[in-house]
Amino acid sequence: MDMRSLFAVWLITLLSLSNLSAAAQPPPITFDDYWELVRDTRQAVAQMEAKPEATIRQELDALAAQWEQVTAVEYSDHSVVQLDSSHLAAELRSAPPDLKRLGSVLDALLQAHEEYPQKIFTPEDVAPLTRILARPEFQWQEQRPLQMPDWLARIEEWIERFRNRVLNATFRYGRVPLITVATLLFILSLFFISRSLSRNLVREAQLAADDNGNDELLTSKGAFKRAETLSTQGDYRNAIRYLYLSSLLVLDEQGLMRYDRSRTNREYLRSISSKPELAKPLRDVIDVFDRVWYGFEGIDEQTYQSYVERVDELREKKE
Repeated sequence: MDMRSLFAVWLITLLSLSNLSAAAQPPPITFDDYWELVRDTRQAVAQMEAKPEATIRQELDALAAQWEQVTAVEYSDHSVVQLDSSHLAAELRSAPPDLKRLGSVLDALLQAHEEYPQKIFTPEDVAPLTRILARPEFQWQEQRPLQMPDWLARIEEWIERFRNRVLNATFRYGRVPLITVATLLFILSLFFISRSLSRNLVREAQLAADDNGNDELLTSKGAFKRAETLSTQGDYRNAIRYLYLSSLLVLDEQGLMRYDRSRTNREYLRSISSKPELAKPLRDVIDVFDRVWYGFEGIDEQTYQSYVERVDELREKKE
């Protein structure tokens, strides 16, 4: 046999196999026939519930063989879509038969078919949308991401390098450097806090010493003028103290009450309890002073002027 004869035999054999494969391929079913088969299968499964198991097995195998022949679906526009029905066929051949599961699978298929939109948009339907999206109002430049300034990037890089050095030192020398730095920061914090407190305490002590030395020499008018001076400087707390002191001194100067720095405010009130016209305004003056001086109640210019009016009222009552 020469080469030409051998090639002819090989070609005939190949064509025969191709024809056999094409002949063995089941023809596609229509779209409507496919869903009709799904509905028929669902109805058949529902009717099997009252049948014996042997009959159920026989009918399910017949349905599986029928579904194994469904390999393609042809649409109304003659387009063909390949299908793989092996999953449904395997469910039908499962042993023992599970009719409830088969019913759920087929119901899910039918529900998806009912909910799926019947009108499918073609490329021709979408073409107007392409023209609409090409309009200028739908064209925009993508916003460029914000870039970090160079100086800020350098600072961030320096911080990163410093952090890496600290971590490397920690791995190399343990936690001793970190503990040392934390201790130094703690000591510095204590130093600045104690320094600030000491300054405030010294200032308070100096003010107290000045006030104690001058209280013995003050008159009611001198204390009143001192209060005016302090109020113009915005020091309303000390101004109220001198107004309070002026009120006590004016009563002492008129012989209505004896002023003594060792006496308490309640003792002053008891000493003039027989004079209600003086006791009430003095009680108001003392109450405000206690809240501001001992209670550190906040005070502004309006509150201070109201206190001045109460002191003036007490001076008028005295007269």
